[in-house]
Amino acid sequence: MSSETEAFRPLASVVFLVIPGFAHKAAAEQAKLRAQLDAAIAAASMLLNEADRIILEALDGAAMVVLADLRGALRAAQNTVADSAGVPFGVGVNHGPVTLIAGEGGESRLMGDGIDAAMRIGAFAPVGSLLVSRSFRDALEKNAPDLALQFQPAGTFTDAHVRAHELFSFDDAESRARNRRRMGWVMLACAGILALGVGARFALQSLVESRQPAFLVFEIRPQGEIFIDGVSKGRATAVTRLQVAAGAHTVEVRHGRFPPFVTEVNLNPGEQVQLKHSFVVPAAKKSRGFLEGFKFWQ
Repeated sequence: MSSETEAFRPLASVVFLVIPGFAHKAAAEQAKLRAQLDAAIAAASMLLNEADRIILEALDGAAMVVLADLRGALRAAQNTVADSAGVPFGVGVNHGPVTLIAGEGGESRLMGDGIDAAMRIGAFAPVGSLLVSRSFRDALEKNAPDLALQFQPAGTFTDAHVRAHELFSFDDAESRARNRRRMGWVMLACAGILALGVGARFALQSLVESRQPAFLVFEIRPQGEIFIDGVSKGRATAVTRLQVAAGAHTVEVRHGRFPPFVTEVNLNPGEQVQLKHSFVVPAAKKSRGFLEGFKFWQ
């Protein structure tokens, strides 16, 4: 008999905050970022009923699992973005199943696709911004349609496990203007501090930027299978966005009997390159050979 038993498997809203490249930072920088992240989580969680939320710590971020409050989960997520000035993390929100596993010693673990997908969405979110999954937006549409209208399609993103995520971004003009004003005040307040350590901050910024991924956007008609450096990355639909490491890559798209589309790319960190291709049936060589033979016998 297993030493663990599954307690429940509800649907939950998961707000995941991800710090890009956290594992590669120095210990002192990690401690500083972790403290800032904990403060953001603590402030956001105060907007939620304590009985309805669970805080989880991850290697490169943290998550809030909200069991029965879609509006509250979105409000908490937006609060972390609004208060994230100077803290380099992205926010991903998902609505999906979670499972509480209880062990013999009384310890418990919370896991499930709801949490895993939110983590991957958070990794796609640009620093200081929010992305939500199709399932979260659909849940909003049922329970809070006024909030669902504030989200617009952001594209389809493919993670390292070749799983596609249809994502949506917050599109409230007033919220964006408020964030810009907030950022302006923060920049003015930090001007003196920046003047004291421009060299060190520039070096840190260069290090972070050098580790940013790049993106390839495919427009393939009809669809085809994508290979990056000989490794299959799944099928390309009408428009597919694929995350890759910065640097040189060989890109190949195959579709049945058509000649493959092959190209070389050299991507800078954070760069996005668009690749378009339409497969065309090759010329019918047999028909031309028949006509040439006919002229010869004449």
